[in-house]
Amino acid sequence: MKHRRDIEGLRAVAVIAVLLFHFGVPGTEGGFIGVDVFFVISGFLITSLLVAERTDSGRISLLDFYTRRIRRLLPISATVLTATALAAAMWLEPTRLADLARDIRAAATFTVNMVFAGRGTDYLGAELPPSPIQHYWSLAVEEQFYMVWPALIAAVTIGARNVRARVAATMVVVVVLSLSMSVLLTGSHPSWSFFGLHTRAWELGVGSLLAVVSRGVRRVPEERRVLISWSGLAVIAICTMTFGNVTGFPGWIALVPVLATCAVLLGGDESSRGPVRLLGHPFMQWVGQRSYSLYLWHWPALIIAEAHVGDELTVVQRLAVLSITVGLADLGYRFVENPVRRSSSLIVNSRASLVVGAGLVVMGLGTGAVLAAYEPDVSTGVIASAPTFAPVTTASASSTSSSTVAASTSDTTISDTTAVSTTTTAPEPVDYISMQGTAPIQAIVDSVANQVVPDNLEPPLLSAQYDTSVVYENGCHQYYDSEVKADCVFGDPNGAITIALWGDSHAAQWFEALNAIGIEQGWRFLSITQGSCPFLDVITYSFNDQANNNFCAPWRSSVREYLKSEGVDVVLMSQYYSLKDSVDRAAIKPDVWASQLGPLLDGLRADGIEPVVLGDTPDPPDDVPKCVSNRRTSVQSCAPGRSTDADRAVEEVIRATTVEREVSFVEPRRWLCSNDVCPVIVGNLLVYRDGHHLSNRFMKWLTPVVADVLVPFVQRHVQSGTM
Repeated sequence: MKHRRDIEGLRAVAVIAVLLFHFGVPGTEGGFIGVDVFFVISGFLITSLLVAERTDSGRISLLDFYTRRIRRLLPISATVLTATALAAAMWLEPTRLADLARDIRAAATFTVNMVFAGRGTDYLGAELPPSPIQHYWSLAVEEQFYMVWPALIAAVTIGARNVRARVAATMVVVVVLSLSMSVLLTGSHPSWSFFGLHTRAWELGVGSLLAVVSRGVRRVPEERRVLISWSGLAVIAICTMTFGNVTGFPGWIALVPVLATCAVLLGGDESSRGPVRLLGHPFMQWVGQRSYSLYLWHWPALIIAEAHVGDELTVVQRLAVLSITVGLADLGYRFVENPVRRSSSLIVNSRASLVVGAGLVVMGLGTGAVLAAYEPDVSTGVIASAPTFAPVTTASASSTSSSTVAASTSDTTISDTTAVSTTTTAPEPVDYISMQGTAPIQAIVDSVANQVVPDNLEPPLLSAQYDTSVVYENGCHQYYDSEVKADCVFGDPNGAITIALWGDSHAAQWFEALNAIGIEQGWRFLSITQGSCPFLDVITYSFNDQANNNFCAPWRSSVREYLKSEGVDVVLMSQYYSLKDSVDRAAIKPDVWASQLGPLLDGLRADGIEPVVLGDTPDPPDDVPKCVSNRRTSVQSCAPGRSTDADRAVEEVIRATTVEREVSFVEPRRWLCSNDVCPVIVGNLLVYRDGHHLSNRFMKWLTPVVADVLVPFVQRHVQSGTM
């Protein structure tokens, strides 16, 4: 094919849109559609070349095709992977290196899109910070397409009199099937819809279809084609400015930028009145030539710079990173891309090109292996003692008495602790749990002044994110499901009393304590949790998936039926206060809590189920293991402080609603904070495993405190015959 200035300029439009989006330029929140523009261009160019080869020579040389792809794509992509690994070892948080090493190995083998798709379906994976090579997913999709497409064209055009017609028919089938899967999966499996070849192939397919029908399109009068192509360019610009508000992407909505790209391509570069007037500008041509390098360099530069600074980049810092990106892209284009792609010795020697390709794949795998073996030094030389319990008083509503958790080590059993606590004054009957006047745990108070990470920290910093309970391993903590997983029965499965845990991941973090209490007390314990699904009747929004969590509504209905059918006596409910309401994509507001919580509590009691509201745990300002790894001698800068006004307003609503109905409200902040400081390290225990979930090891330690409040409450209700 002859060089087309409009396509080179369109590449520039695509990469500029992506850069504006990722660098946080206001008004470009839809810049991610630049990737869709790239997909259409790739499908158009590749199919044009293959069809021309089949038509002109009667054959398609798969060897020539793949060696061209090797020379074009792999040298700079392998270079960026290696450079990213080196920069990450120096400047990225140590807690992120293991995942990055896995990502690099997957990127080297063109499967990283599947890694990210699988990670997105796993709640733990979805909570991870973005990978410095997350943008390689689109490269993996294209490379997987290239693995299949040439062979498919060669096969379907065997003996064809009209090669273009045969390819067009095949393309229609591919586009319809792939687009249908994209529409169907965007709601139920958004990460697979976003990252998968099967749900993105239609975008390349539309470009391919345009390539084989373009001769017929050329019969359209030039004036109309000029108008169509300018309109397409305008639509791409509008998508860049407005698509930040769309939900369910890609799905059918991706047709808009895809068809707009086709419209631009229709104009060609012959007419001086078409978009080539803009796209052919020397600046756009310069950017378009370096678009591949710009795309590969910009994202790791942004992510690693932000990690090194330790905060969101300022405008000046972003401009500096952009300058570095442009410089690296130009160097990569001049000294890596062009020399390899245009190497005469490689062009005439296919075997040598294959050897180079294999070497670059091995280089990527080796880079990932070396990074995985790298163990950064996070030691401080400090050894801490395990925290102990000192007496802590929890007041209860309708009573002047109190219960006390006595001194014990972190390995003390529940029965030991509760046995000591019963030595206090015999309590009067109490209707519900209230923590008004509760003092913080003494070990928490003692830890406020601690600034140093001990070397015997549990869980260890580099593996803290995996310190979770069994519900994350056996599928009992659900994700994307519309029905309750009904076999998640723990505690004593034959117990006469049944308690349940209901909510999102902030409910799931209490599993370890409640399961241990259930085993100790002989209670049957049901775990009913799902990521991002509150117990309130609210459709939440996921910024990771750019979609509404519509699966939560049917799941919630299923939960209510399940609670009744299982004869649940007490249900403990918890949810993250910062879950985003799909209405405004902001935290669920106090007035929503006020309108919904009371009727929900009344409805549960009408079903014969006693509700207990578990308040939210303190919310740190950053991912705690990451923050602590960067501030090993000033860890309190990572600690949650005073609640936000919004969180306090929510708790006031919960408190007023529960007091009015005499429903129990457990407030973890009263245990875990002292003078509005909530330590992230207590003794040798890391309190948080990520940015807002308690670590499982800390929850084990906290179990006696939970038991001291919960056990007497349940026993009183059993004895009073209210359950």
